[in-house]
This record gives sequence, C-alpha cells and structure tokens, in this order.
Amino acid sequence: MFDILGRITELRNERGWSVYRLAKNAKIPQSSMATWYNKELAPPMEAIEKMCMAFGITLAEFFEEKHTDNAETLLAKHRKLADLSQEELAKRAGISVESICAYEQGKRDISRAQYRIVKRLASVLECNADDIVENS
Repeated sequence: MFDILGRITELRNERGWSVYRLAKNAKIPQSSMATWYNKELAPPMEAIEKMCMAFGITLAEFFEEKHTDNAETLLAKHRKLADLSQEELAKRAGISVESICAYEQGKRDISRAQYRIVKRLASVLECNADDIVENS
C-alpha cells in the first residue's frame, strides 16, 4: 500500500521544507495538514495536486513506485555529509532546488551538467568536482 504521508514527508525533507512551508507554498491551510498527520489520514486528491505543484512534480511522479536499489548519488552523500538540505545547497551554489533534486534522483545526469555548475556544487560541499560526478 502506498504511504501518501510518507511520500509527502520524503518530498518535504528533500527540499528542507517544514509542514508550514509546504502548506504556504501549496496554499493549503496548515491546520488541514496537521490534521492529516495527527490522524494519519490521506489528504484529498485536490490537496495532493496542490502539493505536487508546490514540489514541482506531476501526480505520476508523486505516486511513482521506486524500482531502484535506493543507491544514493555521490552528490546526495556529500550534501548530507555537509549537513545541508537540498534547498540550502541550491541557494549557496546559485542553482535551482529542482536541479539538485533531479541530480540526486538520477533524473538528470550530473556528469552532463555544465562544468561551472559542478564546480560551484563541489565548492559549496568542500570537495572536488570528481567527488560528486558518478563514474559511468
């Protein structure tokens, strides 16, 4: 069975968002979100759609079953070692949080990113560019 609240939490954590921040970005009353979490209720589809818009993903991506081995990318490992959220890394590196998410989820290949972007990410993470680029 698909864990909707778990998926929402996962997406919030990937971005470093609080429940309040998601509620604000999705234009959903924070009290509604608190009720869903406190009573372990699945939000209505309309609310899920609003959250997807706030996260910048489609409904299909929200409900997508993950068939990967859950291997973390090198970028994700270095970001976590630096104790940064995706949002913090994006701000410090001057790139979008959507790009960070895409690189970490393997939707975009960081080895094909512009060198200056990889260099900025590595600089913020205090590592070498080679340390965050996956070897194919």
